[in-house]
Amino acid sequence: MPLNTKGWSNRGWLEIIEFILSMCEGGARKTHVMYRCNLNSKQISEYLNFLIDCGMLERVQERANSKRYIFRTSELGNKFVGRYKQMAELFSKPPPPSIMNE
Repeated sequence: MPLNTKGWSNRGWLEIIEFILSMCEGGARKTHVMYRCNLNSKQISEYLNFLIDCGMLERVQERANSKRYIFRTSELGNKFVGRYKQMAELFSKPPPPSIMNE
């Protein structure tokens, strides 16, 4: 079973959310986030809409008179990322093999 960056085999939705919010801290286009997160277009749309509804992400027009939008992490989203990283530090040790085989 292949491991991800946290030592587990599959990403959970919280890990995906943290990755999206981290990517959007400086602003990012939807397609860039989609490819970097390895999600399809339906999945990324659902995550982005969810994060916007929660107030963790903002959709901003790239330039005046532009049809392109970028997504930026809000203050609430930055708080989530910080707390997620604090929690991840508690679990920095890889899980025991008995858990990995389940």
